[in-house]
Amino acid sequence: MVERMERIVPVTAARDAASSGRFRPGQAVVGRVEKVEEMEGGGRTALVRAGGHIVRARLEAPLAAGRMYLFEMKENGGNVYWKAIPLSGREPAVPYEDAIRRWQQAWKLPEAALPVLRQALKAGAALTKEEAAELAATVRKTGQPAEAEEVLAYLFHRRLPPSSAMFRALWAARTGEPLASQLGRLKAALAAHSLSPMASAFTQAADRLLSPPLFAYEAAVRLLLAAEEGTKGPAHALLSRLGLVPLPAERMASLQKALLQRQFAEVGKLLSLPDEEAFFARFVAVDAAYKSGALSEAEAKLWMSVRAAGDPALSLFHWLRRIVGRLGLEDEAMLAGAVKTGGSLPMVSSLRRLLLHLLSGAEGKEAKAAAAVLLDRLDGMVVIAGSDGPLGHVWLSFPCPLGGQNRDFSVYWQGRRKDGGVFDPDYSRIVCSVTLEELGEMLVDMRVQRRIVHISVFHDDPRLPELAHRFAPLVKERLQAHGYLLSGIDVKAAGAGPPAPSVLPFAARDCEVDWRI
Repeated sequence: MVERMERIVPVTAARDAASSGRFRPGQAVVGRVEKVEEMEGGGRTALVRAGGHIVRARLEAPLAAGRMYLFEMKENGGNVYWKAIPLSGREPAVPYEDAIRRWQQAWKLPEAALPVLRQALKAGAALTKEEAAELAATVRKTGQPAEAEEVLAYLFHRRLPPSSAMFRALWAARTGEPLASQLGRLKAALAAHSLSPMASAFTQAADRLLSPPLFAYEAAVRLLLAAEEGTKGPAHALLSRLGLVPLPAERMASLQKALLQRQFAEVGKLLSLPDEEAFFARFVAVDAAYKSGALSEAEAKLWMSVRAAGDPALSLFHWLRRIVGRLGLEDEAMLAGAVKTGGSLPMVSSLRRLLLHLLSGAEGKEAKAAAAVLLDRLDGMVVIAGSDGPLGHVWLSFPCPLGGQNRDFSVYWQGRRKDGGVFDPDYSRIVCSVTLEELGEMLVDMRVQRRIVHISVFHDDPRLPELAHRFAPLVKERLQAHGYLLSGIDVKAAGAGPPAPSVLPFAARDCEVDWRI
């Protein structure tokens, strides 16, 4: 699990360095002396701009206004002192790279530490010599210095803990393999211990979380429609197996209307499934009974017809609504909420909880290593979300059951808040990437300005422009249902697309977006 750090809000008023909780002994920060003042009764104090703050420190040695120093926090007899190491000479300004080199030489760090010190200086972040050395070693292992420095810039800008664990989580989020591939590797490693109860339990639980039965909702709706048309028969029997009962005529009419207008959220409300997991389990059981010949002839014939739906959009919609919880990206938020209210922690299964349990007792180094890498990627998603409450702005990547196998679906939201912290639905951007069986990887960039939506699809297939034109009226209708106006859909060359969703968080400011899109 990745440590969290209290966010620091820059202030303009000067604070006493001795009482500031922003810095701790052992840390160092680069700062510039803004002003030196005489104290009443003798002595002098300096106003130092360091770490996004103006801090007042009593001087024990002469410092020159306008010069840059490396301030090391030392503790002696219960007092905290700032030891100043000059990084600039008498010149009024010093190039960043010169200051970074002098910092590296003062701490006797290797060349690999330069990116760490560079980004710490740019962000005005405080860190210890040990943290700098640890981060430098971790960065060197990546073998990709330019990309690693982007992650370092993000880490220091967000005032995240400068630890190797935090860097690994962010690095895994930015550059890691798709979750579908990582899960496949973990399952293969666990297969070597197939007799282990933990290996079997993990595989079954992960499949249940991330590989939902497609067409489950569609089958339920079709059975309800069949039950409405006649007296008790195979439709009623199959509904009973699924834990459902026929709906009253008025409610059934509302269900048909919502389904026709593709108002999937309303369809879910009308179905009123008390326990979705139990419903999925019953669906799998009925499907198994059909395949084994345990259903009556009439039931088997009806089940085959309702199971043959060609469009799983309804089932996918309801599964995707819960994907954040299934991955475990809100586990900390639920824990914090339970602690704050004194309530009990919801016992909801998630992939992160499964991985933590697996790490505590899994057999085999390969399986543990695969689980740790997968957990790092999920931790990175949580950190990028940047909130200790329910997720708002977030980058997500998860296995999606499209086609014959699970393939990752990646989404990045970018937007802004109004005064008071409310999401601004008038301005947002959504970039998503998905790999399809026939078309391969496809990137979609949707921009919203003043509730006017423009969608760009990046792919080289010559058939896509005509398909985009054909589906534009449906997209326009669905956007209008949420109060948005479609300005157009265009198809561009794959090479002209924006960065991948996993890279965008490190190139844009944190912000939020209207989730209803």
